[in-house]
Amino acid sequence: MPPPTIGNGTLHRLSELRTGGHRVLSLYLDLDPRRFPTPATRDAELSALLGKARRQKADADARRIEALLGENHDLVRGARALAIFSSAGADILEAVKLSRGVEPMVVLDTVPWLEPIASMVASGDWGVAVLSRSSARLLRGGPKALAEFDAVRSDVHRRHSQGGWSQARYQRGIEQEVHVHVSEALEHLLRAHRRRPFDHLVIVASEELQPVIEQGLHSDLERVLTGFVEADLEDASPVEVAAAIAPVVEQADRNREISLLWELEEAISTGGHAVAGLDEVLAMLDRDRVETLLIAAGAQLSAGRCPRCGALFADPAGTCRHDGSELEAVDAIEHAVEAAGARSAEVVVITHDPGALAERGSIAALLRF
Repeated sequence: MPPPTIGNGTLHRLSELRTGGHRVLSLYLDLDPRRFPTPATRDAELSALLGKARRQKADADARRIEALLGENHDLVRGARALAIFSSAGADILEAVKLSRGVEPMVVLDTVPWLEPIASMVASGDWGVAVLSRSSARLLRGGPKALAEFDAVRSDVHRRHSQGGWSQARYQRGIEQEVHVHVSEALEHLLRAHRRRPFDHLVIVASEELQPVIEQGLHSDLERVLTGFVEADLEDASPVEVAAAIAPVVEQADRNREISLLWELEEAISTGGHAVAGLDEVLAMLDRDRVETLLIAAGAQLSAGRCPRCGALFADPAGTCRHDGSELEAVDAIEHAVEAAGARSAEVVVITHDPGALAERGSIAALLRF
């Protein structure tokens, strides 16, 4: 039986685990048969992970996980990986089957380490923090699909309006509680960023909280901060959060495209590391020199493939320069994207101003060297 599908519901439930300040050991066990094909290799992997946990003084949790796996052999059936969360102090022991392999790891913290699961639910490296005066939700993923991986709840007292000196002192105490809560949320956010960096960060908060957040934001997070969104999304779904940050995402995409097109024109005009036009791009892909492939949205380009040697040429109706065979017409864009992916090159579709790239043949590339 295949493992259950991991979704936002599972992530939300795990992020809501209350540890009461006790440490929780998060262990990710890879069961992918391509990397760990035999019980012996999987046992060695587990032993290494538990040894690392014990060196971090998490002996009790290591024993609980070892016992769990020893008593429940069905846990590994049909799974490509396991995520296990143990906190002896908080009496927490959770195991989740995963449908994809993961990097084997152990993480000891006061909250479960959920980013590997979040990346399975929603790919991408946008980080989103939804902060209010007493709660914080942290999400990761692409701009259109986010997954919540952490939550921070604080017992912040509400304002009242009795007046007088006692009211002023009480209000100062509340504001101090809010500062402590924001600092804790930002610390969770920084830990997530350091373990797996965000490419972009969006913070959703009320206008009154933004100065507090800016004051406590670490420089590592400031460097990836893309923008603030003023909204109350404390109880919103990940889909609603994605919709709320859409204008910030769109502007970031537009700015990135402008920057890439400027870099392309600058490099071409100065004889730098860039090429434009199908023939040149195909040649650079073949030589594994493409760093970033740029394609105009809606572009339709054909190329010719040699049925014998597989060589690709910009002219779909010509003959192979190697053996003279008649070429077969193929989708040049599809081939270029596949070739770029095989060579770990970035692919960017220019959607906001595709006409600017159309002047260069609708396809271009920034080169590695």
